[in-house]
Amino acid sequence: MSSTTPLLTNDEIHQLSATLVAARNTGRTLNKYPGSVPATLEDGYAIQDLSLKASTEEIVGWKIGMVPPELRAAMQVDRLMAPVFKSLSHIVGKAHDHDEKIAMPVFDGGFIAVEAELILELAEDIAPGSVNTADGVEQYVKAAYAGIEIASSPVPDLNDYGPAAIISDFGNNNGMIVGAPIENWQSKLAGIKTQVFINGALINAAPANNVLNGQMAALAYIIDCAAQRGITLKAGEFICSGAITGVHETVVGATSTVSFGEAGKLNVEFVAI
Repeated sequence: MSSTTPLLTNDEIHQLSATLVAARNTGRTLNKYPGSVPATLEDGYAIQDLSLKASTEEIVGWKIGMVPPELRAAMQVDRLMAPVFKSLSHIVGKAHDHDEKIAMPVFDGGFIAVEAELILELAEDIAPGSVNTADGVEQYVKAAYAGIEIASSPVPDLNDYGPAAIISDFGNNNGMIVGAPIENWQSKLAGIKTQVFINGALINAAPANNVLNGQMAALAYIIDCAAQRGITLKAGEFICSGAITGVHETVVGATSTVSFGEAGKLNVEFVAI
């Protein structure tokens, strides 16, 4: 994380956390970001940390989001981190048949998007400071899966407020779907054509390794960020390692299919919370 001095007051951080958590808990949308917009990573994570303390949800994994290229130098980071909750997740472990689909709740009138992601399962606990990521991190991956991250927030234009605001609202995450495992994933990703369809129309396609510097760079980032935040990553947790084809906005009532070549497809329908 950057060393930029936090700009929000303690009261502002508490108020933002309380408002965002209340909106998520009640399924209520907000017209805009509810207060002073955090401009630093420190403020964004301070809000997220406070919200996590107030939450009774079980964490089943973590998501990685991207900082826009034009902000990376100033923020001294290219990614961001946020929790994924068990109650919003589906560990399917296989591809869907044609007529199978999972209904995923999202904020009607808020931000809604689908992201195709390679999802990594951690092989062991990783305590803060226990890993030098410069030595490589592939050994900490137990398995890799075809997957979907659901992005949704009570704030309809959350992404327009910048990375710190996204961090403050649980990284804009509202669930994940873990599909079929990809055997020998290390050698196969470049050859897997990942496709995202919405309402039957192809939105975008890309090789499955199409994230900045690859998925192992993403995992190294989250290990380092977790260490800085004093968070132990746990064996069996899942890491949504970054959008492969992009962040594709949609609406309640839409359906989406994500295809991972030989690992098959996953189908989702967006329903109102």
